[in-house]
Amino acid sequence: MDWDSLSGDERLIAEQAITAYRAVRQAARAAPHGQGMACIEQAVHKDGMDVLRRMVQLSASEHAEAQKRGPAAGRARAARS
Repeated sequence: MDWDSLSGDERLIAEQAITAYRAVRQAARAAPHGQGMACIEQAVHKDGMDVLRRMVQLSASEHAEAQKRGPAAGRARAARS
């Protein structure tokens, strides 16, 4: 990947992804014995979802069609936990 060819938004997303990765890595290092995966998942949900949310917002803001409101193509099912 040619980092010099990235747009400002692409650099922002890349920086945020690296920041999220570092937070996940730190969570793994700081996790008490036996709780590593739970701490990693918590960090991914907190920091990773923020990055994904920003990506969606930036993508939607760049495309006028994404801003149009209309009927949904179908109903979304609730996630099971």
